[in-house]
Amino acid sequence: MESPSASFDREASEALNDAHSRLLLETLVSSTPVGLAVVDLEPRFVQVNDALADINGIPRAAHLGRKVQEIVPEMWPTLRPQYQRIMEGGAAQTVEVRGVTSKELGVERHFLVSYYPVRTGTGVLLGIGVIVVEVTEQRKAHDALVASEQRYRSLVEAMAQPVWTTNARGEVVEPAPRWMEFTGQTQAEHLGLGWLAAIHPDDRKRVVRGWVESLRTKTSYRGEFRLRFHAGGWRDVVGRAVPVFSDEGTIREWVSTAEDITERKQAEALAENERARLRSVLTSAPASIAILSGERQVFTLVNPLYKKLSGGAELMGVSMKDFESERAIEHSRLLDEAYTRGESFVEKEVPITINVGGAGEKATRRFDVAYQPLRDVSGHVDSVLSFAIDVTERVEAREKLEEWAASLRNQQQWLEAVLDRTPVAMILVEPGTGRILFANQVARKLAGGEIPEGLSEEAYNEGEHRFTDEAGRELRVDEIPGIRAVKGAPVHGEPVVWHTPTGRYSLLVEAAPLPAQHGHEEAVLLALQDVTELRKTQAQLQHAVSLRDEFLTVASHELKTPLTPLQLKLQSLVRDAQTEQTLEALRERVVRTSETISGQIRKMTTLINDLLEVTQLTGPSAPLQLEDVDLADVVRAVVERFQPQAAKAGCELIVEAAPGIVGRWDRHRLEQVATSLVSNAVKYGAGHPVMIRVGRHRGRARLSVRDEGIGIAPANLQAIFEKFTRAVSTRHYGGLGLGLFITRQIVEAHHGTLRVDSQPGQGATFIVELPLA
Repeated sequence: MESPSASFDREASEALNDAHSRLLLETLVSSTPVGLAVVDLEPRFVQVNDALADINGIPRAAHLGRKVQEIVPEMWPTLRPQYQRIMEGGAAQTVEVRGVTSKELGVERHFLVSYYPVRTGTGVLLGIGVIVVEVTEQRKAHDALVASEQRYRSLVEAMAQPVWTTNARGEVVEPAPRWMEFTGQTQAEHLGLGWLAAIHPDDRKRVVRGWVESLRTKTSYRGEFRLRFHAGGWRDVVGRAVPVFSDEGTIREWVSTAEDITERKQAEALAENERARLRSVLTSAPASIAILSGERQVFTLVNPLYKKLSGGAELMGVSMKDFESERAIEHSRLLDEAYTRGESFVEKEVPITINVGGAGEKATRRFDVAYQPLRDVSGHVDSVLSFAIDVTERVEAREKLEEWAASLRNQQQWLEAVLDRTPVAMILVEPGTGRILFANQVARKLAGGEIPEGLSEEAYNEGEHRFTDEAGRELRVDEIPGIRAVKGAPVHGEPVVWHTPTGRYSLLVEAAPLPAQHGHEEAVLLALQDVTELRKTQAQLQHAVSLRDEFLTVASHELKTPLTPLQLKLQSLVRDAQTEQTLEALRERVVRTSETISGQIRKMTTLINDLLEVTQLTGPSAPLQLEDVDLADVVRAVVERFQPQAAKAGCELIVEAAPGIVGRWDRHRLEQVATSLVSNAVKYGAGHPVMIRVGRHRGRARLSVRDEGIGIAPANLQAIFEKFTRAVSTRHYGGLGLGLFITRQIVEAHHGTLRVDSQPGQGATFIVELPLA
């Protein structure tokens, strides 16, 4: 039997063990890094540990006695069904929830929450036990991994060339859509090593040997072979395979591509044929042809006729500077001049003594010799082409013709008939007096039928015929090129603008004195070359170059603008990471910096997308994705996205949209149009309301966007729709000058119109009209 004291001691020991157990349990609950809580059936917090209090951002004592919806009001709609399910007799369950707590307002976080019923020994439900584990970072990492895999697969699918992956043994284990699309193989045919069957039988063994060697050495593979094409036949491709290693250094898989080089090889073959054809032409041409390379003038091509005229000497690889004859020295000097100056020129009727018989018989022939510099791929002169044509017969014929012409009569009538039909304005003027001796048809047409005679100032500047320079300044009589030529001054290619009753002509004036001969008086020949259209083209080209230069400047500025704050934010983040800060503070800093960086990246992406959009719109047009679209729905969606930006700019976006404005349009493209117009209105009309209206007008859908901003000058109302054209300074308003150009292209692709009504300082209204049918 036990003594009373022994019984007392046992009870005391049990009481001590219960207290000790409760202490251990409370210590475990309070110190565990997992959020723990017990709520009653209200539900109110009965027990909360420090970890859950930290997750909620509210002290532990402040939880006790308060309802769950008071502690996490924003998450309560998500949590309420779980509590209700347990109170209705449901079993324990773990779910993932997301929401915002008081710890980080505005920051969405992810949690794994377990719910289980708390019952008495008889099964009566007393409350609900809750276990909370934050998994925000794990969720972000998982989402990033999924996005990365999706981007990789999208990139692979977007590539024009076949792309496939194999396992470490070179076997295809996953379908390769691009490979199947290119080769026509089915999924079953190309799995495993079946993809090798699409390689040309004559190339297959070589490819397999190279592939096996790459598998053995774990090095990249590259080889050229013929690959079956789905439309029939074979295509030349360059195959490449790159190993992907695991962290342990073993090959996890191989990523392979096949670049189609069929057209390139065909082009190379065609180029080689062209070179062969050109060489054949040079060697068989009825002219003396040679190519001499470098400063030493080494013969690198000599055609048969050149060799024959050189007495049959073997010239290939020989330097022209090694010859000491007088003709060779002169020829070398001219070659050097063409090589140094980089300009071609022709020597006319050069007398050259050549061998014409086997017994040393010589004769002097006349040649026209052309010296043409040849340039390498970098644009530097590396050779000179010597091209000589025997013109002896032509010279002799001309000399005979000159003898016959000396004996001909009525030369004046013949010459005037020729000049009268010349497409260049020709005028013969008497020196000193300025009296017109002859004017051909072109000159009379420019002058409107009559040409002023004499040198008086009134005849030129007070009548219908005036002369100005290209800037529009009125020329004095002594400045007019024709008058100066009549007085004996040299005039060569001088520009002048001639204003006549028939129009305004930009001319280049050439003058040449004709001495008295063959019974004719001395005269001055004026040649007036009409370069009006050339000047217009030059102005257009200069304008295009100016637009290009301005665009490059703006594009450079706009693309670099987001980089500066991006770099500063990253540097600041690095400094914060290096200083002694709490993990929570650093996390908040990372989140804020990430948001700023994302904004700058979005800005750069928008600029780049605009450039890509322009490239697509100016190239072969992509088909529109037409569907039934409600224009009012498109506009409301765009306006909803712009509300934060408009509020920041102090703009109220007012929408008046009639219902039922439905047409067959491309929804995405119309969203671009609405986005561009609303964005411009907010940018240039900051601080004022923006009115957006959707309705019908004369059987067409109409979208108008009205702002009360700076307005547009009349001179720019059409120019703003051109590429890279801006009506405002880039210092005050960013962008590449592409938005309205892209907008107009999209509207016109829908057979619609885009116009603008505006006055400086009175805002602008952009109006889009689209066909409903």
